[in-house]
Amino acid sequence: MKQLKHLKGDLRVPGDKSISHRALIFSVLTRGRSTVAGLSPAYDCASSIACLQALGLEIEPAGQADSVSIMSNGVTEMKAPATHLDAGNSGTTIRLMAGVASGLQFQTTFDGDQSLRRRPMSRVLDPLGAMGAQIEYLGKAGCAPFSIAGGTLRGIAYPVPVASAQVQTAILLAGLQADGETVVTVPGVVRDHTLRLFQYLSIPHRVDNPGSIAVKRLSEPIEPYQIDVPADISSAAFFMVAAALLPGSSVRLSDVGVNPGRNLVIEVLQRMGAALTIENERIVSGEPVADIAVRYESRLAGATIGGDEIAAGIDEIPILALAGALGSGIFTISGAAELRVKESDRLKAIVSNLSAAGAHITELPDGFEIEGTSSLAGGSIWETFGDHRLAMTGLIANLISNAPVEVDDRDCVRISYPTFEADLDRLLNH
Repeated sequence: MKQLKHLKGDLRVPGDKSISHRALIFSVLTRGRSTVAGLSPAYDCASSIACLQALGLEIEPAGQADSVSIMSNGVTEMKAPATHLDAGNSGTTIRLMAGVASGLQFQTTFDGDQSLRRRPMSRVLDPLGAMGAQIEYLGKAGCAPFSIAGGTLRGIAYPVPVASAQVQTAILLAGLQADGETVVTVPGVVRDHTLRLFQYLSIPHRVDNPGSIAVKRLSEPIEPYQIDVPADISSAAFFMVAAALLPGSSVRLSDVGVNPGRNLVIEVLQRMGAALTIENERIVSGEPVADIAVRYESRLAGATIGGDEIAAGIDEIPILALAGALGSGIFTISGAAELRVKESDRLKAIVSNLSAAGAHITELPDGFEIEGTSSLAGGSIWETFGDHRLAMTGLIANLISNAPVEVDDRDCVRISYPTFEADLDRLLNH
């Protein structure tokens, strides 16, 4: 049996990926030079930068390593790209940029890697088509690659069937280029980064009720901006769970974005009895930010997470499942069928990997149920299926298992958190 380690120290994880995408892409609405500081180093965000550059924006480093300067001449002055726009592995890039492309007076072709090609795109392209964009699938229907011939758009009232901040934002970006009014209504609680940026950047909009945002065509470009991106709670979640599971651990994660639509990991860990405190709460560039302190106190309890909560922590379900596997009761996830169409079928992957490591877990159509155990045997291969969040979960599983857990692909971590292993090692070797 290996000797389990513990985490100690302070850490600022990289900038929030969701906010970074929006801070980059919203620059198409400006005329002038904007600056984004604290930008996520994720490969996904590099895909957004590459797509914007292909459309004529000038993006270059600005001082610190995680800051960029963006020169935009406005959405009406964007240039037809010389080739297709490659979104890599980034669902946020391809969906939000599709919203931008719908109003451009030329045809834009989008593609991505093999993983992205399997992810559903009709959920965003159908409403964009209803607004007047000409959509053509160039491979499998409903998936990338596809082309968008932009043109004269008309506003629509669109109730989003499944809670999705990406679909909401894509339609609103098209609505800002459309005749008439566009109203997008999202069920349940989703991350409201787009609404907060509308408010922070003084983009005209109307909120009729929670989850509903209305926009009209921008009469002129918005002013250039400065955005400071907070640390990514989805990245911080791995250290939060590790500290709550490993005896002797105590970590402090600084400048973390605590958007109400992203707080599931905090709420569930507190529900399970973790010693977790929120400190130094403040607002930065329109977003709530805080420091999060977590220390090991005792074995966690079980918990139940239902469908109405999932959208507030869809990306944290893999690492929360690991917490549940070592809990003292039953840990149940339901209403999470969306995880089957992420970078991988995360539900199936979570179940197979945890089962191989010794967890007592049963797969459900829209989730899973875990009977907690006092320790994981380990001694298994952790299959990532090229999914960055599964890979990081596997690296934490290795720390808390009695025998080594071998992660089959560590390189895919770069998609969201290139320095994850280095930061983990620093907290382990404090």
